[in-house]
Amino acid sequence: MRNKLQSIYMLHLVDMRLDALREQRMGLPEAVTKLEADAKELRTKIDDSEAALKTGALERQRKEMETLELLEKIERYKSQQLHVHTNREYDALSREIEMAEETIRRYEEEIEMFIEEAEVIREKKKEYEAQLEELVKVLDEKNEELKAILALTAEEEDSLMRLRDEVWGKIPRTEQELYTRIRNAKVRAVAPIRRGSCSGCYNVVPPQKILEIKRNNQLYVCEHCGRILISEELAGETRIDR
Repeated sequence: MRNKLQSIYMLHLVDMRLDALREQRMGLPEAVTKLEADAKELRTKIDDSEAALKTGALERQRKEMETLELLEKIERYKSQQLHVHTNREYDALSREIEMAEETIRRYEEEIEMFIEEAEVIREKKKEYEAQLEELVKVLDEKNEELKAILALTAEEEDSLMRLRDEVWGKIPRTEQELYTRIRNAKVRAVAPIRRGSCSGCYNVVPPQKILEIKRNNQLYVCEHCGRILISEELAGETRIDR
């Protein structure tokens, strides 16, 4: 019975280590995915900044061209005023000149706004590019770290799985089913007694039951959480040896 209990606890240790390895593998890919998403967002911001600068530059160019055309019109209107024959014709040309000058003033304000906005966008773009450069470095490091961990954990997992199969074969079918049922419900299927309590749920185990468990001649489960109980001494003697 002692060997059976030790095998059950060894199985538990192997499963806990396998769980830790798999959790470790899951953590890094999630971090890499998050970094890739952040990098994609920064690239989008950089692309948007470039598009905004291009649009602003085209709009500014259009306003400047229209301003030149309006200045030519003003000169033409002024020249025409020298040859009109009535006040009505003169006033009509004056209104055209005023409208053109008002449009030019508005365009000049808009062009100045384009210049200021472009400067802000360029500064933001530089910030995004610097952030992306740093992020890519971190991403490269994480990818290398992930490759290394995957290689190491794959080798250890293969070794642990072989050990698990070996230990599993030493446990009778009834105890296999009990262990599997508890593990599916609680993850941690076995709980050594620590300081007079179940280490799974921390409820006190009666002293008489602790003495019985120490004899290692029967399988006991915790009355509160249902985990398999083993003595602290047996737990201390059991280690993963590969």
